[in-house]
Amino acid sequence: MLMPMLSEADPTESAEGSIDPLGMYPIADALASRMVPGVRERQTHPRFLTTIAASLSLCSVFDEDTVADDGVSEPWQVFEWYVVEGLARATNDPKLLRGLPGRDKADKARADGVPLSERRYLKGARTFGFHGIYRALAKEIGIETSGRLGDAGYEVLLAWETEQGLQGFLGNGDGPGRSHRQRLIDGITDGLKHGATARKTWGGFFAEHFGIYGAEIQESQQIRLSIAKDAGNKSGLGHRGEIFDLLTSEAGQQVWSVQVATDDASERRFHEWLIGNASVPLAELLTAIAAYERFSRYLQDAWEESLRFMALHKQRIKTSELASLASVVEAATILPKVYPQVVETLSPLNLADRFARQFEVFSEPSDAKDWVERLLAFHVKVQKDKPPAGKLPWLDRFDDGSFLIRPGYIREYSPRCDDAYVHAYRTNSLWSFASDLGLVV
Repeated sequence: MLMPMLSEADPTESAEGSIDPLGMYPIADALASRMVPGVRERQTHPRFLTTIAASLSLCSVFDEDTVADDGVSEPWQVFEWYVVEGLARATNDPKLLRGLPGRDKADKARADGVPLSERRYLKGARTFGFHGIYRALAKEIGIETSGRLGDAGYEVLLAWETEQGLQGFLGNGDGPGRSHRQRLIDGITDGLKHGATARKTWGGFFAEHFGIYGAEIQESQQIRLSIAKDAGNKSGLGHRGEIFDLLTSEAGQQVWSVQVATDDASERRFHEWLIGNASVPLAELLTAIAAYERFSRYLQDAWEESLRFMALHKQRIKTSELASLASVVEAATILPKVYPQVVETLSPLNLADRFARQFEVFSEPSDAKDWVERLLAFHVKVQKDKPPAGKLPWLDRFDDGSFLIRPGYIREYSPRCDDAYVHAYRTNSLWSFASDLGLVV
């Protein structure tokens, strides 16, 4: 299965393009977003929604155009530095920090004796920090509304402040949370002035009150209600709640647990069970996903077997040599038959034209040699069209029509040649959410 790495992201610009060499991911992502809006594969711990709710409440006191001394970091970013630094500093069990974006950066900054800052934190923190990773879901379920704390966020934070003994954090009354709120606002203010975390006197506050696995009963219940409420989706679309409820049902847990036990990340088996219990709109969407994944599997296997052949020989390869590979022959034969099925199932979702524009080259029958030439040319075009200025192909093409795999892509390739999905459809994220919220038996 092709899915994002869940380790810490710290991207740099490169002419290489090692991700999605056949351009199949965008349609899969569109299907997943249609099915479970707001959920992303990198999302694993729903308690970050509580932390974002707290961030929205705290940062509401600052003007919208407020930025730090570094000229770029907004108040929420400064708060994120404090949270990550505080959790990394005061959490003794490393297992309790799994899934914390920026943890390695915080550890390195502490070892160097410097505060976290824009320069010492994640590159692309707006995307790869916990605000960036979970913000889409926070907006979709009403934790955040128009840049402010939304109704769902208020309910989550109200449950949190009560169970944490921090009444007054929301600004109502004079409970112990009120002083902590002011201390955090003052810390953010100082951080804005210095362009870095500027206070270290938090003790274990962040680990005690914002620990990744620390949500208590009422807070967990409010998070679950927010995630499972399809009617409140900002987009007005999706089946996140329906799928979440089915996944956490006794039968759903059994099906997914068996799938996980096989060490097979594909969601096909779960979707086959799900479609028999789904509403009509969800069943139609699952049917479209199954068709698209069948198309993707044939394409992916032919690509990987071609790469494996080239990596094994480490020399110029003629397309006539690749034409005899089993996956290439199978794809050349079957894909023209699968193509119209995908178009038919994607049409009600308004994705058929997008699919056709991308993959029409594989719609017509051809012999295996012609087909594999199309495949390699297609890859070159996919790489060339990637923003912002294109990426280099994995292969070099020579005047005699032969191809040579480039050194950076010589590795072990293992085409699956089965019916497993190529892409991920967020079940892993939903299962992780359910586990953290105490819904998994």
